Amino acid sequence: MKNDVTVESVRSHLLGTGATAGAKLPTERALAEQLGVSRNVIRRALSIMEIEGRVVRKVGSGTYLVKHAVAMPADYEVSALVHADALDVNPRQIVEARLAFEPNLAGLAAMNCTTLDLDRLSECARRYHSADNFEAYEVADAGFHRAIAMATHNPLLISAYETFMAADEQAEWGGIRQRFLTAERRVASREEHDRILNAIRNRDSAAAFDAAREHLQQIASALLHP
Repeated sequence: MKNDVTVESVRSHLLGTGATAGAKLPTERALAEQLGVSRNVIRRALSIMEIEGRVVRKVGSGTYLVKHAVAMPADYEVSALVHADALDVNPRQIVEARLAFEPNLAGLAAMNCTTLDLDRLSECARRYHSADNFEAYEVADAGFHRAIAMATHNPLLISAYETFMAADEQAEWGGIRQRFLTAERRVASREEHDRILNAIRNRDSAAAFDAAREHLQQIASALLHP
């Protein structure tokens, strides 16, 4: 595979390797070296597969293909990710787009989410609360926001969200994220995430919108006006 391989290509590769159900996947580092991509791309691909119920991550053990994948609604399948290689965007534009778009996803998720969605969001919350370093928190954070998009059950909005994430992978972030996502900021971010989740659980669309907007405004303020 080439260096410009997408998250969807990695996902397709892992699903098409012929590995048996229950097989342990190579480490993120090994997969990144094998496929010639960054570990961030590998993490995002595994995060998508985990949301889909295709893999399970066991702390201290590794990542395994699921023996019996959970039945998923048709619009939960993240198999047609938008390729954003041609988009020439920078971190500022990505953050601005997320601020304009994602609060509406949270509001719609509060109206459309199912019990399965709430279970997935709760599992995401468990992961971001247990993440004890930058890399682990970044993966958990991405999984939480993606699960919100999935909970809208709107294929057009899910596709648009994946476009943002694909563009995010192509942008040159440098050390911006590491400087922003400090231990102190992770504590605040967890609290902001919890407010979004509680509003979605309560089916309170307006509160979910407001909580998501506040969260993304914090991100935008820190990243765009350091």
